[in-house]
Amino acid sequence: MGMLAAMLAAACLAAPVAGDSPAGCAGSSSLGTFRILVRRLEGGAALPIKSVAALKGGSRVVWDPVHLSFRHPESAEVTAIIVPATGEDLLVMEPRKAGRQTEWQTPFRPAAIALVIGPEGLSMGKVKSLVTHNQQLVNQIADYAEQTSKVEGLVQELSDAEQSGGRADAVLKGFAAHYGVSAPRLDPTASKDQQASVLLQTLLPAASNYDPLSAGHQQVQQSTGLAASVAGLFFGNAVGLAAGSTALVAGIKGAMFPGIEFRSAFAQNEGGDGLALCTKAPPQKPRTRVAYLWAYRVPNLEPPVVALRGGVHLPAGLVSTVHATASKGTVRELARARDWRLVPVTGGPPVPVPVQPGTAPDSLTVDLSHAKVAPGDYTLAATWDWDALNLAGTVHVHALGDLSHVHLAPGCHDRLVEGSGTVTITLSGADFEFLEKAGVAKAGVETAKIAAAHFTLPLGPRQGPQNTVRVEIDTAARGAYRLLLTQSGGRMDEVPLTVQPRNPALTELPVRVNRQPGAQPLRLTGSGLDRVEAISSEAGEIHGAAADAGWTGTIELKPDAVVGTIYALSLKVKGLDGPLKVPGAIKVFGARPVITGVRKAIPDTLGLTLRPDELPSGTTVGLSLEIRQYRDPSSGEEGTPRVELGCKSGGLRSAIKLSPDAGGSGLRVAAPGLLFLSIDPGTVGYPGCLLTATVEIEPEGRSGATVLGKVIRVPKLDEFTLTNEQIDPSTYAGVLKGRDLDVIEKTGWDPHHGVPVQTVPAPVPGDAAEQTMRVALPWPAPAPHAPLYVWLRGEAEGRKTTVSY
Repeated sequence: MGMLAAMLAAACLAAPVAGDSPAGCAGSSSLGTFRILVRRLEGGAALPIKSVAALKGGSRVVWDPVHLSFRHPESAEVTAIIVPATGEDLLVMEPRKAGRQTEWQTPFRPAAIALVIGPEGLSMGKVKSLVTHNQQLVNQIADYAEQTSKVEGLVQELSDAEQSGGRADAVLKGFAAHYGVSAPRLDPTASKDQQASVLLQTLLPAASNYDPLSAGHQQVQQSTGLAASVAGLFFGNAVGLAAGSTALVAGIKGAMFPGIEFRSAFAQNEGGDGLALCTKAPPQKPRTRVAYLWAYRVPNLEPPVVALRGGVHLPAGLVSTVHATASKGTVRELARARDWRLVPVTGGPPVPVPVQPGTAPDSLTVDLSHAKVAPGDYTLAATWDWDALNLAGTVHVHALGDLSHVHLAPGCHDRLVEGSGTVTITLSGADFEFLEKAGVAKAGVETAKIAAAHFTLPLGPRQGPQNTVRVEIDTAARGAYRLLLTQSGGRMDEVPLTVQPRNPALTELPVRVNRQPGAQPLRLTGSGLDRVEAISSEAGEIHGAAADAGWTGTIELKPDAVVGTIYALSLKVKGLDGPLKVPGAIKVFGARPVITGVRKAIPDTLGLTLRPDELPSGTTVGLSLEIRQYRDPSSGEEGTPRVELGCKSGGLRSAIKLSPDAGGSGLRVAAPGLLFLSIDPGTVGYPGCLLTATVEIEPEGRSGATVLGKVIRVPKLDEFTLTNEQIDPSTYAGVLKGRDLDVIEKTGWDPHHGVPVQTVPAPVPGDAAEQTMRVALPWPAPAPHAPLYVWLRGEAEGRKTTVSY
């Protein structure tokens, strides 16, 4: 027995006889266990009186004892007092033996039924079947029955809550809502009987003069539970009788039962449809018999007319709350309905289900947790007294969706990119109508905090099957996550999510490509290009790979690529489902200029022969470049060419850019497609440099580099004198005069036989650039005035010069 219930009755009520009390008496004494039933005139099963909403005239009240707790049960008697609902007079029925089942018929519709139980029998003065013209007594008993019904219900609820470990405040809120009063605030530090006094003052203001601290109620203060305190305050010490009217006791005694001391009794459930009548038993006065009064207010409620609100969709196997609208009566009155059931719309046996009013005035709680209800459409029905009660509307029962195989809709992965803010993704693959909560947590971290995620169902919660749901995801940080989906009943499933790093980004766009046959280089710059697995474009076929913090490859334009058109790129990025579109990435220009021919003009003042690919350093040479260039017809004019000189294989001294617009640059446009430039090759590269020229014309771009020749250092020979000085029998000395003579390694009369030079050049006084150098030559010469041959350093064959002896 709960502490709360024990305190309630132990404080005020003593058992009439020694022995165990029924469990329903919450610590008080019991008169016994009885069944108090009613049967309607039209027939049908007898129903517990507390389950009946209304009684008609002609109904029968059945007294059915199960166990009596009197010392002399054979002497005990019971009678019924029928309080009329309309203008009839109070009716006192004939007393019957309390130990046997008996019944009385009510000739009119009762407002309340009171039972008087006399353990030693009942002595009725002025015994009549009908007590007439006593409207005051009618009202007093009706008020007492109303108050008794209220307090009995409160005690029963508190007692049940104490035994099940429930909270009293939930009981009080429900009671307050039912009777339309404010729920009282109880001081948890106050004694239980003080709290009980506050409760009674709220439900029964007439009992507010009761002082739980008075000396006459010390027994109450020793209670140990709130339910027992409430029962003791109301039903003990004549409080309950006085609460209706101080004249009630005198009226009943004087009119019907003189010489009897009345005491209150209250009923509590005792299993099935049995009731335990509980009471207090103080010492009995001499020569006075005791009678116990129990009264019940008949609600006399007509069946409410209720319709379920909106489409009602319930998950099988769970407890759900539905809302309803009453066009007659109230939804809360359905608490009196019983035998609730779901009736299949298509026919078949009904399925019993527990239903009770919810916390909201317009709500019902439907419990399918233990009912075997197949998915389908049903109507909700119950029994109201002896008749069927049907609620308008259809109940759609669905199996709870299996969210274990949910997946992201196509394209949603690509929205989950770091730094994209809050993005909305769509999930599919299950019925989400019973989804109640969504959250996101880091994957692989058991203690990771779960952040709530807002979600939207297409039709709204519990509005029928819905195979998609939209969820908002914060993409502030990249990484792996768990999307936690919780349905009605607490079932949770996980959906893996990955927030990808920021998407690759391209810079320096659009990239220039030229309308020309074959593959051409394509270089892309930007960030995140290491995640790019492939690139495609409507402009042409692209191949390549990430390299050096960029992307390097080739593109071969399609034949129908149009000059001036800007094309997008589609990047296949690791981690993304679809391609990443980059608009305005490639612009097609006309074909790049091409150097189709090179002619050279070298002064013949050097005094020696040059090979075709050689360009002498230190000498200004003339170069003619033939150019094939694309002209955009829409531009109406040729582009201005610029030339850049450099070295192909090393030896670069300084790259030089020439423009015909710059005065003194040495570059001129000789004719359309023909350029002429004058330059000292040595200003561009050191000896060994393969001098190159690149032509650039906007907007088509740069040509490929064309090799103009190899830069070499050559001597300038002014004169040669063969002396009479004999070095050996077959060799005579000669003298060369000129410049840069140090590059000469050998001399001779033909290109195959040379004599090494053994001396170094000597400067000519007064001219630092002019030199003389002594050389050896074989004698005789092959012919008079034979030309001299010289070998430059490192050469295997001599060069013919213009000087001779």
